[in-house]
Amino acid sequence: MIEVELRGHLTKEQFENLETFLKEYGSFKEFQDREMFLLYDYAGYSKDFTTRDTDIRLRNTNGNCEIMMKRKIGDDTTARKEISVPLKDTKLDNVKEVMKALGCGKALWMHRVKNTYMYEGSEWSCISAPNENGEHIYFYEVEREVVSVQEVEHTKEMLKSQSRALDLPVLQGDGARAFIHLLDTQVNKVVEL
Repeated sequence: MIEVELRGHLTKEQFENLETFLKEYGSFKEFQDREMFLLYDYAGYSKDFTTRDTDIRLRNTNGNCEIMMKRKIGDDTTARKEISVPLKDTKLDNVKEVMKALGCGKALWMHRVKNTYMYEGSEWSCISAPNENGEHIYFYEVEREVVSVQEVEHTKEMLKSQSRALDLPVLQGDGARAFIHLLDTQVNKVVEL
């Protein structure tokens, strides 16, 4: 499966309005409290997410741990193939030791809290990224899975249309880079494994 995903940066008011709307008109899917480590020191890593073909992450979501690989499909950063390898441990300490032994000594630590809903056939997530001072950056993600590369462009346009129908901003190009920079400087932090 190929995941096609768009996101947009929200104010707190936009975030609360979207969540209220999805609670009323969508169907609740799940709550996630997720700690992630985006690994740095692997072959092919690039700090610029638009040129990075592969992300390798360690994730703990509600106590369920996994190694996640996301690989870009073509030149489009909105379409990626995902592979998840679930782990038996409920903490990431052991897998961090393994990754360190394999040469991955640094990672970008991230914390995300989200509620996910289904609305008009798409998966909508209202996401809060808290920092150490209790401040939050708010955004949404909307996604669909497709089975072929030929479906990506049409699906991306449909997700843009759904987002615009709800008066939501859609991050693209330089705006997406600026948003990632905001997350990296205000909530995420580089850590040693």
